[in-house]
Amino acid sequence: MKYVDDEQFIRYEHSSKLAPYAVCVVDVCGFRFFFHSVMQLELCVDYYSREIQPSSRLSVYSQNFGGDHWEMQRWFEQLPLYLLEKSKRPRVVKVLERALAEYRKQPGAVTTTPKPDLYSWSGK
Repeated sequence: MKYVDDEQFIRYEHSSKLAPYAVCVVDVCGFRFFFHSVMQLELCVDYYSREIQPSSRLSVYSQNFGGDHWEMQRWFEQLPLYLLEKSKRPRVVKVLERALAEYRKQPGAVTTTPKPDLYSWSGK
C-alpha cells in the first residue's frame, strides 16, 4: 500500500532519519498486515467492514493502465480471499479496529494525506 500513503516515509528520509517512523504490524488468522500510516489502516478496516464487495473490474480503455484488466491489481486485490469468509471477516475487523486505536497514539503515524476512495486505482 506504499503508493496509497508514503508521507511518513518521505518525512523520515528528509529528516536524515531523525524523525520517528512507526510501522504497525497486525497478525490475524495466519496473515500479517504491515501499515505505514493510520490512513492505510483505516482503508483496510473500511474494506473488511463491507459484507459485500463491489465489482473490482477496471475499465482498461477509460485510462491508460498499460494492459488488460486482469494484469493490474490494486492493494486490496492482493489480499488473501480467505480473510473475507463469513467466519473470519468479523475477527479481522475487530483486530484491525483495535490496532487502529493503538496505532493512532504513535507519533508520526497520522499523516495529512487525504483519504482516497477505496476503489480508486491510483489511491491519490
